Amino acid sequence: MRPEQFDDLAGLLPRLAGLPTPALVLDQEAVEANIAHTLALVGTPRRWRAHVKTARIGWTVDRLLAAGVTRFKAATVGELAMLLDRGARDVLLAYPAVGPARAAASALADRHPQARVSILVDAAETAGQPGRLAAFLDADTGMHRTGVDAGDVAAALAVLSAYREAGWAFAGVHAYGGHLADLPDPDRAAAVRDELRRLTALAGAVEAGGHAVPELCTGTSHTFHESVQAAQDGTAIGTAISRAGGGAAVTVGAGTVVYNDARSLARFAGQPAFARYRAAAGVLTRVVSRRAGQVTVDAGLTAIQVDAGRPHAVVAGHPGVIVGPPSQEHLVLTGAVEGFEVGETLMLLPRHVDTALAQFGVVYRVGGEGTVRPEEVSGRHQPSSPA
Repeated sequence: MRPEQFDDLAGLLPRLAGLPTPALVLDQEAVEANIAHTLALVGTPRRWRAHVKTARIGWTVDRLLAAGVTRFKAATVGELAMLLDRGARDVLLAYPAVGPARAAASALADRHPQARVSILVDAAETAGQPGRLAAFLDADTGMHRTGVDAGDVAAALAVLSAYREAGWAFAGVHAYGGHLADLPDPDRAAAVRDELRRLTALAGAVEAGGHAVPELCTGTSHTFHESVQAAQDGTAIGTAISRAGGGAAVTVGAGTVVYNDARSLARFAGQPAFARYRAAAGVLTRVVSRRAGQVTVDAGLTAIQVDAGRPHAVVAGHPGVIVGPPSQEHLVLTGAVEGFEVGETLMLLPRHVDTALAQFGVVYRVGGEGTVRPEEVSGRHQPSSPA
């Protein structure tokens, strides 16, 4: 079943006819509604460490700050700089920054002394001097990308001991469970609870080893609700999580939910708790050619990536249209395309909004009053120098 939210963005088309294509478009009202709904689900802004690898623009960060969100995650030094410049006071650069990236993060921390800047750590040999940076232990719960194995207490303590000897402050334990996103509902909930059990055990062992655990950060956009529910329930695991590390704050690192995409909305379909989420970001495209049974639009791989699988997008307002494999600059649509004319604009809802944002330098923000304002995508790249 196609969720009705797939078609929300089609209503913006009459206001956008004059824009060049392809273009990334943002529905301001939908963004604000999604932020409010996420806060309602997590219960308090203090529990949300909002990941801005989706947001990427200052206006959205301002909306998160205005809603009371104080903790953030960034995927690049460019996003870290954008957050600090907008006034964020607690930012985790969510990968093991080494070399010039660490130097740049340290310089940004120096430039913003009112903020706490943390990085992920998973290797003793990378300790070095902290400057004003703090460290989150990165725990691998199955993604197998970065982090110390969540079950390897000795390795975790070795990393933390090396960083403590080098003078680092320890900010908490972090895990990213992106590998759980596509599990079916019963299996995903069980996997999230298992992940939290492992992290709780690790946090307890870390604390017993002499390292207080101020925060336990877990939960992606596809698992944050299960994480919150497990941390709040009255079972033994809920009690253990609430006491992990001597009273660690349990936070969730959701990001995609600020804008949503075809993948998240399909995942949320049929779940009452997520019924209010809306599609807030789409790619405006234009029909540039047509022939019998198909049309070609000007939004190929340079506009929407296929990293999350195919179909990599859906056409808002047109459930009968079939999205074909893209080329670099073009995309062929088939199925119910008989009424499309050359020059007509359509709205594509990406399957993965994060990488779509990364393709554009400007986002066009559509306000409820009918205004269309360009916003710079300011967190795309690393700063040109550490200073």
